[in-house]
Amino acid sequence: MTSEKKEVQKHGFTWEKQLILGVYGAKEEDLKAIKYTAKMDLPATLNALDKCSLSIKTSCSQNAVCMGDALRFFDAVHSGDPFHMTVVHYVQDDVTTTKKVTAITEVDLTNAGTLLFGTLTRANIEELVKAVKAVPQKRSPTEEEKTAMYAVRNALQPLSGAIHLDIKCNSTQSRLQCSFNRFQDFLVKNPERIKAKSTTNEFRGGAIAAEIVSGRRVFKKKTKTPVSV
Repeated sequence: MTSEKKEVQKHGFTWEKQLILGVYGAKEEDLKAIKYTAKMDLPATLNALDKCSLSIKTSCSQNAVCMGDALRFFDAVHSGDPFHMTVVHYVQDDVTTTKKVTAITEVDLTNAGTLLFGTLTRANIEELVKAVKAVPQKRSPTEEEKTAMYAVRNALQPLSGAIHLDIKCNSTQSRLQCSFNRFQDFLVKNPERIKAKSTTNEFRGGAIAAEIVSGRRVFKKKTKTPVSV
């Protein structure tokens, strides 16, 4: 699990737990064995359906799916180990303050390194991570630092496949993440990778809540930190 369990992400963890227990057949006691820092939301040993590692994502965008740490994801799709991703898409209803499931899709990302990252190497990504982490923690990057890191990213991005490299560098973080930014296009071009798809809350013989009470995610605006020169 690569993201922090913050309140604004509570809906994602609600559906994640329901999928793990109600669809993939893990037991309540199994959840205790999955460490907070585990690389996968459901390890292969606990996946009763396919015996493959599973990453679970939620998104209100049809095309954007955040994949977390770039190096960790790169390693997962190059390892050769069976690896699937299940995405819950939803719409936000601001009137009822609810999120409603619109689709659930499971894709097989086993050995999908070239398809996702193109000709990028691990060394390429490590170079970009180094540029991002060159910015000291707890302060925003200077214009020069910003220019330097984005120059590296912009040189590497054309080498990638379906994955976009996302720099997250501000007064609270300095890290490199990655994402699908054309997920539906990926599905159309790679139909053989689709393991299962549903346009309801029912999925692979189980089900998750069709609707949960949850407001729209709100990001706090941070005050700009003066930079010493």
